[in-house]
Amino acid sequence: MSGDRSGKVLVTGASGFIGRAVAAHLRSGGYKVRVASRDPNQFDRPREDRALMPAGNAGAGAWDQLVSGVDHVVHCAGIADASAGLRYDDYRVANVDLSVQLADAARRHVPGRFVFLSSIRAITGPTSPEVLTESSPARPSDEYGRSKLEAEEKLAEIFAADSRQLVTFRPVAVYGEGMRGGLAGLLRLAHTPFPLPLGGIQARRSLLDVERLGAAVLHILSNPVAGGTYIVSDSGPLTLAGIVSAMREGIGRNPGIFTIPEPLLAGLSAMVGRRDLWQRLSGPLVVSPDRLAATGWQPADDTSRRLAAYMARRQAN
Repeated sequence: MSGDRSGKVLVTGASGFIGRAVAAHLRSGGYKVRVASRDPNQFDRPREDRALMPAGNAGAGAWDQLVSGVDHVVHCAGIADASAGLRYDDYRVANVDLSVQLADAARRHVPGRFVFLSSIRAITGPTSPEVLTESSPARPSDEYGRSKLEAEEKLAEIFAADSRQLVTFRPVAVYGEGMRGGLAGLLRLAHTPFPLPLGGIQARRSLLDVERLGAAVLHILSNPVAGGTYIVSDSGPLTLAGIVSAMREGIGRNPGIFTIPEPLLAGLSAMVGRRDLWQRLSGPLVVSPDRLAATGWQPADDTSRRLAAYMARRQAN
């Protein structure tokens, strides 16, 4: 049913940072949207088609009811924080078990696409020495990444008879209104009044505008694009100094970036017991969105400007 924008789309996790943006993009594209969350009262549109996400011990009937009458499913729900430090069983319940139950109901009742929001961390740790593509081997380094990879594998089994129906997105760190995770930490860093010794860190990181992620979902549902896995990111990676400088520009501040040699910074980090943090911040994580871009979706090519604009709007509010 790709291409029919008169249809209805179920968006799970629609009260979260990414889910809200995806739902808004689909509405603007002409789709009707059913939003699902653990707490449907969080939604601010009183006439919206709302649904309660079933609990993990809910029977198949609850999942069948959730997908009843929808043409596509976009699954954004789950634990999206790799730094939460949870046990694998906790990640597995949220990221694997619920995804499997939803996908099984969708396979039986939903005629269109099932779009799964996975993560680049399904195939890598927080850094990678090589540019990652869809053909890169999966080497997740933590429980979060392993849970996302397991979910991908189980969904592929469920939709094996119609691989075009399943689309898996592997987004990198997502920025925008309400950004979370590691970028929220950099946001707090940008707000500090101090100059920061980030100028010597040359490693680059790929980022993704949440609006372009919403546009990617709309693109996949509205066009006869092949199913499968797609990495999603902006086109131009930034250094850590570039990210913080863009954030500070948005709040009307000078960059305040100076240079200390990387070996000295690494040594200082080790002295204060933060070698792990240094390794995460100083290493590269660059991906290629070329496969998705080849289908007609356009990645953002002005990440610094977009980051600054988000920060300016946040400051104004």
